Amino acid sequence: MNTERYIGSHDDQPLRDRFILLAGLAFVGMTVLAGPIRMYLSQSGLSPLIYAPNALLMLAIAWQLIADPRENGFTALHLIALLVPCYALAIGLQFMPPVQVAMGFYVLLPFWFGLACGSVLLERWYLVGRFVPLCWLVVVAGVLANQFIEYPWEGFGYDLGNLDVEGSRLWYANGGTKRLAGFARASFDAAVHVQLAGVLLVLQIRGSLLRLLVWAVTIAAIVPTTSKGVLLAALVLTPIVLLRGALPVSPLRCLPAVVGSIGLALPVSTLFFTFSSPLKDPLLANLTNSFYDRLNDMWPEAWALLSDYGHVLLGRGVGGIGTAQSYFEPVLFNAGDNLFMYWFVVFGWAALPGFALLLLASLRIQPHRNAEEMRVYCLLLATLVYGMITNIVENALSALVFGMVVRLLLSKPAARRYGNDLRVNIRAVPIVVATGGNDVAKR
Repeated sequence: MNTERYIGSHDDQPLRDRFILLAGLAFVGMTVLAGPIRMYLSQSGLSPLIYAPNALLMLAIAWQLIADPRENGFTALHLIALLVPCYALAIGLQFMPPVQVAMGFYVLLPFWFGLACGSVLLERWYLVGRFVPLCWLVVVAGVLANQFIEYPWEGFGYDLGNLDVEGSRLWYANGGTKRLAGFARASFDAAVHVQLAGVLLVLQIRGSLLRLLVWAVTIAAIVPTTSKGVLLAALVLTPIVLLRGALPVSPLRCLPAVVGSIGLALPVSTLFFTFSSPLKDPLLANLTNSFYDRLNDMWPEAWALLSDYGHVLLGRGVGGIGTAQSYFEPVLFNAGDNLFMYWFVVFGWAALPGFALLLLASLRIQPHRNAEEMRVYCLLLATLVYGMITNIVENALSALVFGMVVRLLLSKPAARRYGNDLRVNIRAVPIVVATGGNDVAKR
């Protein structure tokens, strides 16, 4: 462990780390409680405060990018963190107005934060982990109670300048079932919040019976959101988070690369094939309908967006797909709904080597080695499974987590710093994280 990180020669380093932690936790808090916070701030005439945590993220990114290379030396990772956003911004300005590019950059702020500042969050996980049980309780209770309570912020929206902003989405599944969002802005956001908090909490719990109970409640809270992609990710993670070391090592290490390769192949396959559902049963056909919509409509249209309104090799840049389009290019709007498809439109086919590099780097993660590796492994796997049918980088918490994981995968193995083995003993200390006794916790 590099003790200079905490007691070293740079006086502003602990202050910067504390600011990054504050920015990250404030953003998470605003995100998981977005529905009520946005409504009450808007009704009080304080709508600009909604975006204060995003401003903190931007300041944290700037501080880290300026200070870290000066203190630890300029590395290839710093170069990537600087050049990739600049490249995407420069390309975007060739095809779209500056305001659309700025909106696209704003939407991706959580990802940039995770990429630039993820190392700080991982090093100080013994502090971050203490908020996980509380976060899990809030998001799970929000969704489960929503089955019996209609919240006042459901369907709420507000004006910001000339834009009509959705505060909390009220919508229904095809069968007329309301998609529950709890305290979040939308049901799919709530599903992500429940899953991520559930994964992190279960990995911190000692007792196998308590792990099973918490995970069962987590899945039960995902179901009312009707988010099939998050539910699929949770089912894939179930044996991993419950059995942990009992699973064979080699297949487990290969799983993220395999899942990622499938996620990459899905949108690429639409360049060569047309798909039709073989299912005749109406119920099964309805469950897979949105997937075939992606295969036959959304992903082919995203490729057309890249080729007709961008550059096939260089991309369309930030703001060229997703949320920013919905405000400034509604006629061309395409959500992407695949992690790789989204970045293909932003960066063009030039992104393909980067995808391959990340999938190969995922093989370096050894989930059986310690709690840190298992945590990162599960977060990466959840991201890749859900990323097969959504772009995930426009979901705030998924984007932040993905940025953190990418940061770790790009780091040299020798440079990784691992936090202590966090576990929760809820029977002994209710909703308190008991840290291990290693040197990091003592600092």
